[in-house]
Amino acid sequence: MAEALQTVRELSGKVADIVGSGRVFTDGDMLDKYGANAGCSQTGRPDMVAQVFTRDQVQALVRLANEWRVPVVPRSSVTGFYGGSVPEQGGIIIDMSGMKKILRVDAKNRWALFEPGVTYGELQAELAGKGMTALLPLAPHPDKSAITSCLEREPKLTPKHHLDETIMTMELVLPTGGFFHTGSMAVSQEPAEKVQAASHTDLCNFMGPGLDWFRLLPGSLGAYAIVTAMNMKIAIKPTVQKLVFFGFKNLQDAVEPWYYLLRKLIGDECLLLNSRYLALLLAKDSEDISRLQAALPAYTIVLNLTAGEHRPEEKMAYLEKAVQDASRIFQLQPLETLPHAQDAASALLAIFGKPWADGAEYWKWRGRGASREVFFLTQLQRAPEFLRELESAAAAQGYPVCDMGLYLQPKQNGRAFYMEAGFPYSPDDPADKARAERVQDGASRLLVDKGAFFYRVYGPWTELVYGRTGNLQKTLQRIKHTLDPNNILNPGKLGF
Repeated sequence: MAEALQTVRELSGKVADIVGSGRVFTDGDMLDKYGANAGCSQTGRPDMVAQVFTRDQVQALVRLANEWRVPVVPRSSVTGFYGGSVPEQGGIIIDMSGMKKILRVDAKNRWALFEPGVTYGELQAELAGKGMTALLPLAPHPDKSAITSCLEREPKLTPKHHLDETIMTMELVLPTGGFFHTGSMAVSQEPAEKVQAASHTDLCNFMGPGLDWFRLLPGSLGAYAIVTAMNMKIAIKPTVQKLVFFGFKNLQDAVEPWYYLLRKLIGDECLLLNSRYLALLLAKDSEDISRLQAALPAYTIVLNLTAGEHRPEEKMAYLEKAVQDASRIFQLQPLETLPHAQDAASALLAIFGKPWADGAEYWKWRGRGASREVFFLTQLQRAPEFLRELESAAAAQGYPVCDMGLYLQPKQNGRAFYMEAGFPYSPDDPADKARAERVQDGASRLLVDKGAFFYRVYGPWTELVYGRTGNLQKTLQRIKHTLDPNNILNPGKLGF
C-alpha cells in the first residue's frame, strides 16, 4: 500500500510538470466526483485528475502514460453519463472541459471547429451572431460537451438525411502520443484552426485517410484516440418557424401519418413524445408534472415548420398545405397549442434551440432526481411492439408504467428511428434505484431478443450486444491493439 501511494505521488509530480501543480487533483472527494456518472451505477476511482487546456498537454500526458504504463481516461463533459468516462483500472483522468476555444466558423461551408470543452450553449452563443445554429439533441444537459455528444451518437432533432451525421473532420491525439487529422484536414499538419487557410480546403470531406475514422471513433468511449478538435456541421438559422402538434391515443395510430409527413420532407425538428416526457419538458415546476401529464395526449408528434434561406413565404405555404393534406387523409386535428399548456409552442421552440437551463434540475430527472434509460434503433412500424416489451419489463418489477418516458426521433427521413424509454427513480432510495436498474436490464434483454439494435454500446449493454456479434469484438480488439499497443486509453471499455 505504501509503495502504491509513493508511486502515485511520484507520478502526480510528473503530471504537475506538464499541466501545473494547481491542475492535478488526488484528494478523495475529487476522485469520487470524477469516478461517478449520472444514469448508471458504474463507479471507478482514478488515481488522479489532470486538467488540461492545450493539445500539447494532452499529448504529453499520453506519452507519460505510455512510459509508466498507466491508464488515461479522456473526459470533456463536467457531468458524465452512461459510464463512458468512469475509469475501470484507475490511472489518470484527462479533464478537457477547460478547452473552450471555438477555433473557426465557416458559414459558407456550414461547419464550426471547436475544442472538447465547448458546450452546446457556448457554441450557440457564438453562432447566433453569424445567423447560424448548431444541430442539437433534445434538451441536452447544460454541462454536456458538444464533441462528447457527437461521439456518443446522440440523435439530433432534425430528421434530414444530410444532417444525420454531423461530424466532419477531427484532430486526434493517438494512443502513442502523436497527433493525427482525419478527412480533408489530413492534408496538413498545421494546428486544426490553420489547416483551411494553409491548404485551401473546405474541410468538408469526412472520409479517411486509411481507416474509416468517421465511424470508428463514435461510440468507442475514448478507447482508440482522444479528440482535441472537431469541425461539426451547422445550419442556417430559420427566420420563420411554426410548431404543429398531432395528438394520438395510442402509438400505433401515429405510424402511417408520421411516415407520410417524413416522405414529404416536412419539418426541421420532428419527434414524438409520450405525455410523461412532454410534461417533464413543459411543466413550470415539479409539482405540476402529474397534472400536466394527465391533460396531454398520450403520444404527441411535434413538428417544427421552418423557412428562411430562400423564398420563405412560399416554402411555409407549401409546408402548411402538406400538413393540411396529411390531416385530411388521416382525419387528424393539427394543433398549434396543447391542453393546459397554452405556451407549449413557444416553450418547445426555446428548448429546441439550446441546452436545458443551467442550474435547473435536468428535465429527465425532474421530481425524482435520476433516471435509467434504454435506447436503440428500430423501424417505426415496430415501435408499438417494442413499447409493449418496455411496459412488460416495467410491470414485471412493479414499476408504474405511467412514470415511463418515451421519445422517438426519426433519422435519415425515417429510414430508422431512435427510440428511448426513461425510468425515473429516487437516487436516495436504494430500493427504488435497484428497481429501476432491474427494469433497465430486463427491458434490454427482452428488446435485444426481439431485434432492437443497440447502437450505443455502453456498460450495461456491452456483454449483451457483443455476445451476439460473432467476430466483431475480436476485430475491434485487433484495431485497438494496433493503435494502442500498451492498452493505456480507457482500458476495459467495450470489453477491451
